[in-house]
Amino acid sequence: MRPPLSYIPLLPVALLVIAVTLIVNPIGRNYPDTLRADGQKGIVESAKTNNTGQHLVVAIDSKSQGKIKTLLTVPSVYTTFQTGDSVTFCCNMRKPTPRTAYENDYTGALKAQGIIYTGFVPPDSIMVTATAGNIYWRIRRLRPLASELLKRSSLSAPTCEFLNATLTGDTSTLTDDTRNLFSSAGVAHILALSGMHVGILTVVIGVALFPLYLFRMRRLQLSLTIVALWGYAIFTGLSPSVTRAAVMATAIAGGLILQRRYFGFNGLLLALCIILAISPRQLYQPGFQMSFLSVASILAVMPLINRINHKNRLLFYLASTACVSIAATIGTGVVSAYYFHTFPLYFLVANLPVLTMLPFLMGGGILLITLEAIGIDPAWLCPALDWLYGLIHSYVRFIATLPGATLEHLYFPGWLTIPYYLTAALFIASIYMRKRRVKIACATVAALTVISFAMSQPTYAEEEIFLTRDTYSTTCLYRNRDKVYMLTTAKPANAGTLLDHYHRTYSDYLGRHGADSIRLVADTTSVGSITRNGSFTTIGGKHYLTACGKPLPSPDDCHPVHYAIVCRGFRDDVLELYERYAPDSILLSNDLHPRRHDRYADSLTLHKIPFRSLKHK
Repeated sequence: MRPPLSYIPLLPVALLVIAVTLIVNPIGRNYPDTLRADGQKGIVESAKTNNTGQHLVVAIDSKSQGKIKTLLTVPSVYTTFQTGDSVTFCCNMRKPTPRTAYENDYTGALKAQGIIYTGFVPPDSIMVTATAGNIYWRIRRLRPLASELLKRSSLSAPTCEFLNATLTGDTSTLTDDTRNLFSSAGVAHILALSGMHVGILTVVIGVALFPLYLFRMRRLQLSLTIVALWGYAIFTGLSPSVTRAAVMATAIAGGLILQRRYFGFNGLLLALCIILAISPRQLYQPGFQMSFLSVASILAVMPLINRINHKNRLLFYLASTACVSIAATIGTGVVSAYYFHTFPLYFLVANLPVLTMLPFLMGGGILLITLEAIGIDPAWLCPALDWLYGLIHSYVRFIATLPGATLEHLYFPGWLTIPYYLTAALFIASIYMRKRRVKIACATVAALTVISFAMSQPTYAEEEIFLTRDTYSTTCLYRNRDKVYMLTTAKPANAGTLLDHYHRTYSDYLGRHGADSIRLVADTTSVGSITRNGSFTTIGGKHYLTACGKPLPSPDDCHPVHYAIVCRGFRDDVLELYERYAPDSILLSNDLHPRRHDRYADSLTLHKIPFRSLKHK
C-alpha cells in the first residue's frame, strides 16, 4: 500500500472484524418472541428505582440464544439490587415490539442498549446469590455514589442533572425540555458521554499530575493517566464512545512512553477491533456508529480545514473547536438525522461558546464530588457552578429559539447513508488528490443522493383514522392532511394528560405527516369527514354510537347505527342496547374490564348477534 494507507496497517484487520461481525451477528437477527427463564442466572449491569419498582438490566447466558441482555421489572424495593449482583430468577421474557403500527418504535431505545427481552419478575421469583467483589464491579458501583454526592450538595436541580449526565453518564434525570433544547441548538452531544468528555477529563488529570511532570517523571504521569482513564471508562459502564476514547488515549500515551510514532486512524481502528471482539452487537448501536464516524471524520477533515498555525495557541484552539464541530457534523449529521429526525443549522454558533465553558463546569463538578466525598460542602463552589450552567443554558435557549434553528421531520431510508458517505469520501479525496475526474464523480454522486432523497419520500392519503391502545378510555386519532385530532371517551380532566402522552407516543407519526400537534375534538363539532354530536359520530358515511355511561340519544335521532361501541363505563344490558338501536355490529372496546368484556362476548355469541372484540391479545 502507498501512503497514506500504508500508515494504517490495522485497516485490513478492522475490515475483517466488521465482516465477521456481519456474518456471525447479522442485522435483524431473529430471536424467539418469548423465552422462559426457569432458575436463570445473570449479572445485574445496572439497577434503577422509581415509583413502579426496580428496573434491572441483567446480562444472562442463555443456552439457546447465547449471551443476551434483558430488562427485568421487580415491583418491590424490599430487596434492593445493585450493580454486580449475581441473581437467579424465573419469569417469561418477551421480545419488546411496538404496540401498534402508528406508535413510536420505543424498542429502538432498548436495542440501542443491547436489550433483547423484557420481563416482569414477582419479588419472590428473584434472589441475589452473590455480590461481585472484584475491582471491576467495585468501580462500577461508585457511579450511583457519585450521583448521590452531587444530589446532596447545594447545587440547583438543573445543574445537578446536567453534571450527573456529563460526569457519570446517567441521563435518566434529564427532563425532556432539556433534551429537546440542547438538541435543537445542536449541542445534544454534550449530554452523552463521548471522547470530548474524556478529553476534558484528561486535561483535569494532567493538571492534577502536573507535579510529576515538573520532577521529570513523564512516564509515570502518562501511566497514571492511562490507569485513571480506564478507571473512568469502567466507572461509566464502558460505553462505546468512552471505551474508544480510552483506547485511543492509551495508544497515544503508550507511544509517548515507548517513544514511538502515533497515527490517529490506527488508534481508532484498534478501538473498533477491541470493542467488536468483546461485544459484536455494538456495531448496530447508534452510539457506536456515531462515535467512530465522528472521530474518523475529524481525523480526515480536520487537516483540510484548520490552517491556523500552532504558534498562535488561542486562535488555534478556537479554530480547532470550530473545525472539530464541522468535521464531526459531516461524519455524524446524516446518522443523527436518521435516528432522531432533526438537523440543527446553528450547531457551529452554539458549540463554540458552550465547548469553551464546558471544561470549567466539568472541572468544577469533579472538584465538587471530590470535596463532598471527603466530607466538605463547598458553599462557595456550588453558586459558581450554578451560574456557569445558567449561562450555558441561557445561551443554548437563545440559539434554539432563533428562526429556522432546526430542520425537523427528516425521515428517509437507511440505505441513503451509503451514497451520502460515498459523496463525503469523494469530496475528501478530491481535496487530497486534486484531480478533475474525482471532483466530477463527487458532484455526480452528490446529485444522485439528493435525487434519491427526494424520490424516497412516501406519499400519504389525505385522511386516516385509527384506534389507539388505551386502557382507561376509547380513543381514536383522525388525521386530515397535516392536522391530527383526538376523539376520546376520557373525562375532560384526563384528556389533557392523554394529549401530552400521545404527543410523545406518536411524535414520529406526527413528524412524518408534518403535524405540529394533536387537537382535542369537542362533543359537538365537524372536522373533515367527521361529524360528532355527543355519543353519535359520523365518520366517512358510517354512523357510530359510543356507549360509555353517558346519556344516549334517542334511536330516532341516530338512525341508522352501523356500529355500537361498548366502552368502559357502560353498565346496561348489551342485548337491550342491540334491540334498541339495531346496529349492524357491536364493537367491544379495548378499555372494557376483561370479565365484563368476556360476559358481553358470551351473551352476544349465544344470541348470534354480530360483534367484534377490539381487545388486544
